[in-house]
Amino acid sequence: MTGVFAALALSLAAVRADDEDEAVKVTVVVVLATDANKVVDPKLVELARQLRRRDPKLTGLRLVTTEVKSIPVGESATIPLVDKQELKVRVEAGKDANGRVSQTINAPDVPEFGYACKCGKFFPVVTGYQTAKGEQLVIAVMGKPADGK
Repeated sequence: MTGVFAALALSLAAVRADDEDEAVKVTVVVVLATDANKVVDPKLVELARQLRRRDPKLTGLRLVTTEVKSIPVGESATIPLVDKQELKVRVEAGKDANGRVSQTINAPDVPEFGYACKCGKFFPVVTGYQTAKGEQLVIAVMGKPADGK
């Protein structure tokens, strides 16, 4: 009987080790929004629709950069934004039974918060940071299993 329990304990330990080694591919899109024009980068049309529901003044959107990092569950990464601003992302849990990944983010002028979002879907955050030109920093964060599953 002891052998059965030992084998079960070893297999459970292997499963836990696999979960800890799981990585999430985090994609961060850095955008600057403005009320000075209505020019929207063609890649940001859907994001523009979402943002206008929250803040109709943000009429122009410019794509600054996109950063992709593979972050193991339980670890974090820092992603450069604009003007020496940074985003800190911590992967709390990989894909769950509902197809969501859990992350905690710390963005400029936004209190740190955690959330779970459907894999492959962007979660937009309008930060409180503005550039010298008055453009509002917006980030969109997406997570999905690094192995593509």
